[in-house]
Amino acid sequence: MANSGSVGILRHIDDPSITVINTASAAGLTWVSAGDGSDTAFVKAVAAGKGLHYAGALSTNDNQMVEFSGNNLQFTAQEGHCQVEILAQWSLVAGLAFNFGFNDQVLETANSLPLELATTTISANAGSFLGFVFDIDADNDDLHCGWVNSSVVGQTDADGSVDGEPIRMEGLSPTLAQWLYMKVELQDRGSGLGARAVFTAIDHNGKSDVKEFNTTLTRSTPLAFYYGIENRDAVGMSMFIRMPNWAQGIPDM
Repeated sequence: MANSGSVGILRHIDDPSITVINTASAAGLTWVSAGDGSDTAFVKAVAAGKGLHYAGALSTNDNQMVEFSGNNLQFTAQEGHCQVEILAQWSLVAGLAFNFGFNDQVLETANSLPLELATTTISANAGSFLGFVFDIDADNDDLHCGWVNSSVVGQTDADGSVDGEPIRMEGLSPTLAQWLYMKVELQDRGSGLGARAVFTAIDHNGKSDVKEFNTTLTRSTPLAFYYGIENRDAVGMSMFIRMPNWAQGIPDM
């Protein structure tokens, strides 16, 4: 189904005062967050300058990860408009790697980010994922748009393009202790065609970029809201979230 406008779209505007978060998927939850060993999963928190939000932390252990995910595999591109958005902030960016978007698992069982970027190569740990990729191990420390479908990465070259559009958002990257806004949208292109994706990012200075791609993501793959952060430098960091909102088309509207 194509986008039918606001009448045919269900929107979740998150309110940490009433939503429910826990460390394992279960009935009645809004969010699931889990971390490795000595990491701290996301929980509701209040802090000066941040208000009511979600906060988590990575320990000093290299390549450990904390995840924040929707409790359900609730999105499929074939049902129309799918959207996830987030405001994210970090106390350290020198050792940061993260993915944000749609994943085919609530918590990635590979225990690594769905997509990783080292030097100029994007590789997959997930079967299907679509969203932003940032990795301090990359040659260019910018946001990248990435996806994998049935374990095949759409564009493995971080400096590459899809249909002439570079997947790199040049000059857009996380800034220490500043909010970064990210939004990922999916639309159906019909039977036999991969989903269309739109990636939007805005930094704390108002610099923005929007990229649109016809992807290989299968339209019937069930997906969850997903945000994963991994330590790349064996230095601890705190992470903060506001506005983990989503929207999805209502079938047959």
